Amino acid sequence: MQVIHFLGKVLPETFSITVSYKPTVKWKAEDIGITFEFLFHIENSKIDVECRLPEYRAEYFPMIYMRALDLCRAQVDLVAFKNGIGLTVLLESLRDPKGNVTAIVPIDNRLAEICTAFTLEQGFDQACANVLRSVPLFMALRDLISAITVPHDSLVNCARAMDRLKYLVAGSNANDVLAWKKLREALRIDEAYLKYITEHSKNPRHGRPGHTPGSVTTEVTCRAWVVMNRYLEYMKRSAGSLPETEFPLLTG
Repeated sequence: MQVIHFLGKVLPETFSITVSYKPTVKWKAEDIGITFEFLFHIENSKIDVECRLPEYRAEYFPMIYMRALDLCRAQVDLVAFKNGIGLTVLLESLRDPKGNVTAIVPIDNRLAEICTAFTLEQGFDQACANVLRSVPLFMALRDLISAITVPHDSLVNCARAMDRLKYLVAGSNANDVLAWKKLREALRIDEAYLKYITEHSKNPRHGRPGHTPGSVTTEVTCRAWVVMNRYLEYMKRSAGSLPETEFPLLTG
């Protein structure tokens, strides 16, 4: 048996949060058939999540982190509900079985490569100006960043971002069917490509329990990133759909 620790805090630290109940929770990862055991310590807004498992491997990190974050949030959210306080759980570092401590940064380099609409050196100012002028657009961006920050929210947040984009293209008064059609035409995306994003959000959006494989969540997030990038490219042009020579139809 090996032990790892997730270390973090409850924000804002102005409120000193202690959870006196210290549960031990067992969770079986269906994808790999391994059971993990979590022990939680939340005192004075400091968090230490101890996770026991047969053997720690780096590839297990995403699923363990997701569960540790979810279970911590559940406890803190109960305190927040009782007190009417907006609280956030932040897991900042991981201590592995050898005692090595590394920072936790939600990052996916594959997503970084998708963004072609601007770089931080070129085109950023215009992209930023466009975003600042549009509340629905910066809310759609926030949905996508939340999708990689809070893993269990990924499917719902990605689908909501697509909903926001369709009305940005079609106008807020457009009916749902027309809005989707205009989005597909403007960004050169077929119906199946977008439905992959929206259909997978239905169960979690409606509160229906169930397991979604990590490969599906990753694909949904990547597709949503591609659509957002195409929308930002679309905004750079005065009017009309994206040119076919630069943006072939996205299918599948």
